[in-house]
Amino acid sequence: MASEIRVNTLKDASGNNSVATSFVSNGSAKLRHASSTDGASLFGSFNVSSLGDTATGKETINFTDSMSDNSYSVTHGNGNDHNGSIRILLTDTLTASSYQVHAYNTSSALSDGPTCSTVFGDLA
Repeated sequence: MASEIRVNTLKDASGNNSVATSFVSNGSAKLRHASSTDGASLFGSFNVSSLGDTATGKETINFTDSMSDNSYSVTHGNGNDHNGSIRILLTDTLTASSYQVHAYNTSSALSDGPTCSTVFGDLA
């Protein structure tokens, strides 16, 4: 049988520094991923069901648990490609169950390489 704890506020051990549980839930990342935009290598993840290789430099990240809608925020970490140049990452095609990452090299061309991102918003 599953257990359940219901609280409105969390406090530290001395009874100070309170925070509402709604703040914790709403402010927590709902997805984390690190991969190569070739769609083949998932280095680490949370709430990612699969990757899709859409085209060179384009990868679709699919959620295990969907968001409530497509009004969420995606934050990217710049990955380094094999020659050490910084990549520019953009997000496209946001749906409740996936989003697409576009990775550009320093020559402004789409290219496969390591990327990472984090999603904030409301789960369905």
